Amino acid sequence: MMRNLCRFVRRKLIGTVSSGIVRYFHQYEGTARMPYPLTKDEANFITETFLGIPRPLSLFQKNPEELLTKIAERMQYGVHFSTAPCYVIPGVINDNIGKEILLEMKLGTCISTNSITKAILDHLGYRTMAILDRDRGSTFDTHLSNIVYDVTHPGSQHLVDTASTYFLTRAIPLNFTSESPIYHSTTMTYRFFKGEEKSLVWCGRVPEGMTLPAEAELITDSSGEQWFGLLTYWLEKPNARVYMNDFMNRVVRGQVTTDPVLRYFFLDVHLDGKMVCISADDKAITMKTRDSNGIVKKQTMTEEDLKSFIDRNVPSFPQSLLQKIIDAKFCYVTP
Repeated sequence: MMRNLCRFVRRKLIGTVSSGIVRYFHQYEGTARMPYPLTKDEANFITETFLGIPRPLSLFQKNPEELLTKIAERMQYGVHFSTAPCYVIPGVINDNIGKEILLEMKLGTCISTNSITKAILDHLGYRTMAILDRDRGSTFDTHLSNIVYDVTHPGSQHLVDTASTYFLTRAIPLNFTSESPIYHSTTMTYRFFKGEEKSLVWCGRVPEGMTLPAEAELITDSSGEQWFGLLTYWLEKPNARVYMNDFMNRVVRGQVTTDPVLRYFFLDVHLDGKMVCISADDKAITMKTRDSNGIVKKQTMTEEDLKSFIDRNVPSFPQSLLQKIIDAKFCYVTP
């Protein structure tokens, strides 16, 4: 059945490309909404088969918070965070490409993974809104995630971010005043702080003995402990999917200058309880391994090392696509 779903997606994708029409993220109604190309039957099937959650509609009726947490966790573990979808068709990013690559190769950007997550949640009966986010120190809003409303009671809010290098494997309730509880994962210890302009700051614990870069932004909690900023979420910026679609299509076509890191290849793999982050540009291929204490080990790789690592640990990643990425010198921005 998953093969049939992927064939259906591929037919739609090939039809779009062969017609010579370069589309944005499918189509959207005005600027308020951007419908995702996913039916209710597909959403139920993906939840049951791809995420391994049986009878999701029944669980939604019984315990919507439990279902939300399962979806957040399994989507994060099941899809590798990567810019790989940006290389499939040079100069084109859209939901159909993102959907096919996610289902067939288990690879997704923040846009493709969080967009399909939102569509699944909407079909299951949740009320959601896509929001924009910004890496600390960046000058651009370059990340997309979701807020889910009314899960536990009218007015409740949960943050769901299923595609982040910091690996958020749960839905975060936002019912705190200024500081969230402290959470632990296999890759870091973290908490959230509410900031100005209706923002939310995701922070990691400063590892003992670790020297942070000079540009790192630190937040001190009520007990005096320091945390370093990772991402800032804007909780009430409208039309996030429309903005991110337009922004990233301009990026891949070389029409906007961004932080250099956004132009190149990365791949995150959760491996043996650690987060392995591979980044590559035209100068070097680097692998960073982060453990649960936040300690990072760094090493360089050759192209053959990269091919071997992906072949062993990400078998769903086609070597043909990897070779295409290497041939592009790891840059997905078209001249």
